[in-house]
Amino acid sequence: MSAEEPAIRLLCFPPAGGYAAPFRAWRAALPPEIAVHPIEPPDGCVDVDAVLAAVEPEVTALADRPTALFGHSFGALLAYELAHRLRARRLPLARLAVSASPAPRLVTPGSHAAASDGSARVAAWFALADGYLPQPRPVLDCPVSVFGGLQDTTVQRYQLAAWRECTAGTFRLRVLPGSHDLLREGGTYVIRALERDLSDDIRLPEL
Repeated sequence: MSAEEPAIRLLCFPPAGGYAAPFRAWRAALPPEIAVHPIEPPDGCVDVDAVLAAVEPEVTALADRPTALFGHSFGALLAYELAHRLRARRLPLARLAVSASPAPRLVTPGSHAAASDGSARVAAWFALADGYLPQPRPVLDCPVSVFGGLQDTTVQRYQLAAWRECTAGTFRLRVLPGSHDLLREGGTYVIRALERDLSDDIRLPEL
């Protein structure tokens, strides 16, 4: 691998109704060995399966080397489903990282709609997210990192801890000051923690 090539790719998924553009700032905050790729789910999808079908080609094309998936809120569930699709294709899944989301088996209808800001686009995304029905999945074997906010009134600690059941690999749960808007309030901490976790995965030198 040349010095210009990343050791690992980090694919990032926004919450329902959000945009992936804020993840671009992570590129400057992480070392060049970690290539950050914001993934923008398209508007107009009729259900979660359609969202997954729309982004899967981009995700699989990027998985030419160890790949980590990160998602916030509803984006965490997209990352989880795509992790299984990467595994099914025998592509190199290095880590699943999620924030501000209950484990799939604890997702309840209506949790996203309650957060709608009234705009038609966001309301449509939250309605789509509330249609997510988790299916039985095999246990992943990759490490899983989970982040939550101490003041998050929508996701409780036990719902975060339940992600432990999704993997036979190592599991790290970090709960820090902040609400459901954890990436804005504690984004620096999340980035630094992810850097440490991904450094473990690819054995980067200490920075």
